[in-house]
Amino acid sequence: MKPWKRLARRTVYESRPWLTVHVDTLELPDGKVVEEFHTLELAPYVLILAETPAGDLVMMHQYRQGVGGACLSLPGGMIDPGETPEQAARRELLEETGYAAPDWRHVQSFVSMANMHGCTGHLFHARSAVPVAAADSGDLEEAEVLTLDRDTVRAAIGEGRLAVVNILMAAGLWLAGV
Repeated sequence: MKPWKRLARRTVYESRPWLTVHVDTLELPDGKVVEEFHTLELAPYVLILAETPAGDLVMMHQYRQGVGGACLSLPGGMIDPGETPEQAARRELLEETGYAAPDWRHVQSFVSMANMHGCTGHLFHARSAVPVAAADSGDLEEAEVLTLDRDTVRAAIGEGRLAVVNILMAAGLWLAGV
């Protein structure tokens, strides 16, 4: 398969680091020209499947404006400029939950909305996570840190209390046997 050729790009919205929207003019391999192909640039992010020494999952209960309600989710956030994904994961776990872990493993990276560019998320598994500080994410969202066993998380999914917000979170929960 041959790549498409970008003939022109117009940025129609920019609010870095969160979102940039472009409208591209593209030439397909067969010569057909597509005048308006929208692409999105979203900040890369990390999600952390953190397990306590007892095997419980460290979760966040917080309001999410995008879904208009409170939901359970894995801790995570944007990767800051100059950070590696693992550095961001360690920082986000500490900031959002107050937990730290000695045992880290990069599970997988996923691209969301690949046809529109979207963004890349990186999933990490942190084992033996323990509280070492007070949570202080600085986020707008009010958040509660919870440690839940797998059965409780599974029940929350079944009852619609757990918003599986993207494929990366679904992969992390699957990894945990939820």
